[in-house]
Amino acid sequence: MKYGVCLEMVFTKLPMPERIRLAADAGYTNAEIWLTAGKKADELRNAAQKSGVTITNAVIGPPDGGIEGGLTNPKHRDMWLKQAEGTFAFCRAANIPAAIVCTGNNVKGQTRAKTRQSVLDGLKATAELAGKAGITLLLEVLNDKVDHPGYFLTSSDEGGDLCREVDSPRLKLLFDCYHMQLMEGDLTGHIRKNLDVIGHMHAAGHPGRNELWLGETNYPFLLREIEKMGYQNVFALEYMPTIDHAESLRKALAYMCAGN
Repeated sequence: MKYGVCLEMVFTKLPMPERIRLAADAGYTNAEIWLTAGKKADELRNAAQKSGVTITNAVIGPPDGGIEGGLTNPKHRDMWLKQAEGTFAFCRAANIPAAIVCTGNNVKGQTRAKTRQSVLDGLKATAELAGKAGITLLLEVLNDKVDHPGYFLTSSDEGGDLCREVDSPRLKLLFDCYHMQLMEGDLTGHIRKNLDVIGHMHAAGHPGRNELWLGETNYPFLLREIEKMGYQNVFALEYMPTIDHAESLRKALAYMCAGN
């Protein structure tokens, strides 16, 4: 299994290049960032190369769609695509191969059917741009119970269906075990059902979004099952440490590998 860590949630008082180095020191060969604003592509690329780390992905826009638009509102399509193009340009400069797509929130007064169609149309247009840029999109499903009230895409099965409907090699599903434990449970069942389109995974302990071993999910078991299924992409940690961050990351790696 290839493990990664979200740099936005660890070593938070340090600059990104230092976070990359410390993640590598803790045993991780993959890392990721959120929004590209305020970051320097060449600085990230050089720090990653120096530490032997692959920065796997960035994020096109905030989960709720924000002022950048989002996919749920067709009126914001041009704004969204412009934001996507800017993210793709940054990713190419920083040697980042993928970008996370968040659908945005439900639109007041708009039917779910119209919202879903807007998301589908937007994904098709974004995937076309991503293909030209050589970037892979990762469609993320989130929980609307705790972290993202009003978010549109809360079902991994619906996310998988959207990926299949777009039918582009440039669009994959991001399966977040923390979010889906909140929304669905039966993680192995939903992963197995959607393995054909899953391109990336996230994990955190639930409840609390802290260390994996503090929550109700048996991650060593889950990881053994995922490996049996043939998953070969990155399994990334996106959690808030409750102890020294370097120690937490080292313990998380040992915990995930337990029994393998």
